[in-house]
Amino acid sequence: MSLPLFDLGCAVPFHEARDPVNLPVQRRWCDAMGVTNPVHLDEAVAQRSCFGRIISPLAMLDVWTKPGLAYRRNTQDPIGGAYEVLEADGFTSAVAVASDLEQVRPLLLGEDVRSTVMLESVGDEKSTALGAARFVTSRQDFFVGPEPVGQSRFTVMRFRPATDRHRPGAPTVDGADGTDAAAPQRDDLGTVRASTVLAGETLPVVAIPVTPTLIVAGALMTSDYYEPHHDRDAAVRRGSRDIFMNIHTTLGLLQRCIGDWLGPNARWHALRARLGVPNYPGDTMVVGGVVAAVDRSTGRTTIDFHATNGLGSHATGSVEVTLPL
Repeated sequence: MSLPLFDLGCAVPFHEARDPVNLPVQRRWCDAMGVTNPVHLDEAVAQRSCFGRIISPLAMLDVWTKPGLAYRRNTQDPIGGAYEVLEADGFTSAVAVASDLEQVRPLLLGEDVRSTVMLESVGDEKSTALGAARFVTSRQDFFVGPEPVGQSRFTVMRFRPATDRHRPGAPTVDGADGTDAAAPQRDDLGTVRASTVLAGETLPVVAIPVTPTLIVAGALMTSDYYEPHHDRDAAVRRGSRDIFMNIHTTLGLLQRCIGDWLGPNARWHALRARLGVPNYPGDTMVVGGVVAAVDRSTGRTTIDFHATNGLGSHATGSVEVTLPL
């Protein structure tokens, strides 16, 4: 079946946030993810930070503009049009497989955010464990007024449901126990100093129980109302064995785990993740990381992460931050 009449690479207006960036929604998102970083929550501490005010987490970049439960697909935009054609061809189920978030600067309380979207690619049909599939990659650019503030590249696998062949095992993270290097020095807010971090240093392992509450709360607080994230019957109909965690929750949990080690004064630039097996209720997500590179003259630091569960590798990727010197 032919693709809709939209040019690949053509950016069009997409979503406008219904509300400004605000603390009540941010608090509830932090509650769902277990984030306690005071630069996202506590004005007094945030004023003492390098930001001087409360900022929004990078993992919320593409959350603020989501239209939520009231959303109705617009078949006149590139993504809506492509999904419409693919669903008519039997590709009725979807799982996110990758997300790259980059910000020029953090979003601030009170800012109105809008986005544009472009369709970057629609892949040929491939055979996967979940069924015949096509991979759709889109890009959103985010603006406050005319100012570009960030970008999201998102890949979704649209598939014809088959039997879910995932079977549980035991989650492991090899070679990341956080004990192979002396603890780095930290600034007065508890943030790691780049001058004391070594490439190859491992981060402490964090184990997160994957409960139905976490999955549902994460989906709702990221304005993701795709039924398989909260409705078991719908999930089974679409080829899954149970509800499963959405990628936005995974990103939030990764920012929490890595951010807890980095500290409040870390400036986040990018969070890139590739998903593998799903996070189902009753499993445990185990997150580990390693410092891949650090520039001691600028503080620019790259951390590679990996998250596993009983099925195998759930997520791999990297974050880019600037640390105090």
